Order: sequence, then C-alpha cells, then structure tokens
Amino acid sequence: MALGDRVVCVEPISKNLTGALDLVESALERCEKLECESLETYHRFRFEVGGHDCDSEIGRLLDGLLHGTLVHKFAEGKGTMRGVHEGSWRLRGAVLAAGRLRGITNAGTHREPAFEPCQKCHHPGVMEGILYGKVRRADTSRFVGCEIRAAYRIAFEADEQGGGGDARGTLEGGLLCPCPE
Repeated sequence: MALGDRVVCVEPISKNLTGALDLVESALERCEKLECESLETYHRFRFEVGGHDCDSEIGRLLDGLLHGTLVHKFAEGKGTMRGVHEGSWRLRGAVLAAGRLRGITNAGTHREPAFEPCQKCHHPGVMEGILYGKVRRADTSRFVGCEIRAAYRIAFEADEQGGGGDARGTLEGGLLCPCPE
C-alpha cells in the first residue's frame, strides 16, 4: 500500500554508526560484447547503532547492533571507482528488525550546485543509499510491523579490491507505524 493511502505515525530516527566493513570476496567480471570490466565484491558489515541528538525517544528503541551483507559492482574493475550496492540487514536491540538496502558507492552527492562544495563527484570511501525494512519483534506489540525508512551515509577505507576496515556513518529517517483501524 502506498504511503499516501494510509495514516501513519512518524517517529524521527537519527543514529550514529560505528563499526566495520569486512571484504569477504572480490572478483573481476568481464563483458566482451560491451567491452567492459567490473569488480564484484561481497562484504559483511556490523555497526553499533547509537542515538544522536535529533533521535526521538521511540527512535532510541532502534539502538543496538546492525549487521548484514552487501554486494558491490564497481566500474572499470576497481574498488575505488563508482559503484552500486545492495544487501540485507538485521538490527538487534530493544527490537528485532530486518530489511534491505541499496545505494551508490564512491560518489560525492553533496556537491555544487545543490550544496556547499564539500565533495566532488568522485569521492572514494563513501557509501550512501536507502535502508528499509520492518520491526519483526518488540517488547511492545505496538511496534511490530512498523516500517523503517532511512538514508545512510557511511565512510570506509577504499582500495582497488573493494575496500573495508573500520567504518563510521549516520542513519537518518523515520519509523512509520500504521494507525490502528
């Protein structure tokens, strides 16, 4: 059901992420017909999730451990070039939530003309995208089935094989709980 077709309560989510991105596998892919080469990587990630000043009281229920897997595809067969990624995640804390994520890697989206010049279009070591999912278990049934929609920005150590190591980031979005009928 589309967002405009229902009544929901929205609680702000504002999180800090501290953890690691671990490279599990990295392999070149070649397409002779299109004369291109891509790098495919498989990563595991884990982050401690903690509230930020902008977090709501209810949003703090989402503090805990976020972990999951990612598949990247990088241009020109190099992990420092533009890439796209997708994966799955689980969050354990006061609630259990799970879902999917997808986004772009090594791109500077916070650039002119929309923003002050803090990034260029090529910005290795940055992943950003959208994380979405649902609360599956909670101490209070009110939150079971609530949706999580949030934008993430993660900084990591980029390299030619796909990068990894220590990582930190932010998660900004909302917890959408349907109004009971």
